[in-house]
Amino acid sequence: MGKAALEGLAGVKKVTRGFRGFREINTVTYDPDVIGPEQMVAALKMAGTYVGTVTP
Repeated sequence: MGKAALEGLAGVKKVTRGFRGFREINTVTYDPDVIGPEQMVAALKMAGTYVGTVTP
């Protein structure tokens, strides 16, 4: 569900879906000149799939 919410966004180049501890974890490759984490979080919240953000 989270992957689908992110894939259609402008600036999102790739979404890799994975799982950790029974949670879906999406790794996103994106163009920071087009989209930022705030917009991606908003899309996940609208989809009802947002739990938290982890940055490397």
